[in-house]
Amino acid sequence: MNNKLVICGYGWLGRYLGEAMSATHSIIATTRSEEKAQQISNTHIQGLVFSLGNDTSALCNELSDATLVLNIPPGRRNTQLDGFTNSMLALIDKAVAANVARIIFISTTSVYGDIRNEELNEHASTQPETASAKAHVAIEQHLLDLKTNAKADVKIVRLAGLTGPDRHPVKSLSGRSLNAGNKRINLVHIHDVVAALKTLIFSASSKADSTNLYHLCSLQHPKRGEYYTQAANKKGIPAPTFSESELPPTGKVIDAKASWDLLGIVPDYANPDDMV
Repeated sequence: MNNKLVICGYGWLGRYLGEAMSATHSIIATTRSEEKAQQISNTHIQGLVFSLGNDTSALCNELSDATLVLNIPPGRRNTQLDGFTNSMLALIDKAVAANVARIIFISTTSVYGDIRNEELNEHASTQPETASAKAHVAIEQHLLDLKTNAKADVKIVRLAGLTGPDRHPVKSLSGRSLNAGNKRINLVHIHDVVAALKTLIFSASSKADSTNLYHLCSLQHPKRGEYYTQAANKKGIPAPTFSESELPPTGKVIDAKASWDLLGIVPDYANPDDMV
């Protein structure tokens, strides 16, 4: 595998990853507009105009022996995602036909649903509830089938809620009145996500590698009523108010310890308090 990296979907996460990899890799990043492609190209990364569902020829011409990071979100408010899913599956198949070296798919821990009250490791069954989560499960399964049939080297990375120095969910919660303050939170910091993705990109490519699914999440899971109140106070913004904060903690916990251990990474933001 050479040092070519193709980031398909150069949004917030893609930019952090591109900046981190630009010193070691030749990077091509896709965006839907010519203007943004030009802006990307001004940063020593080659911008490529591509919209999911459109002709893939120009993109596939860049994929031979490359690592492809698939990071195209379906949109939270879109409830009809058959077209999105089918286009993603078609793109994956064409990438494999173009001899891509590895596919890293950015997935989400929402594939487990939102009503479970248990710790979920990488072997837990998926129970998607939203259209987006169902789409992610379908794409994951397609990739796993390719892996099983030794057609592609695949890594699936399920992310908890993303935070970073310029992004934190407390900003959208500020001043609101909300329920379920005793629900546990699952967050991950962009710094730790990029460290994990760098490790996967640099690792040797192998279709026979049995490890293909990773959780990326903090190691601590405070109740959201307590956490977001404290986070708002730290940021000096109106705190949200939560009901049920005094009740025992409930809700799913994304157990990512095995994934961090496999990656050889001790997350710098294992405690969500450090993300504020």
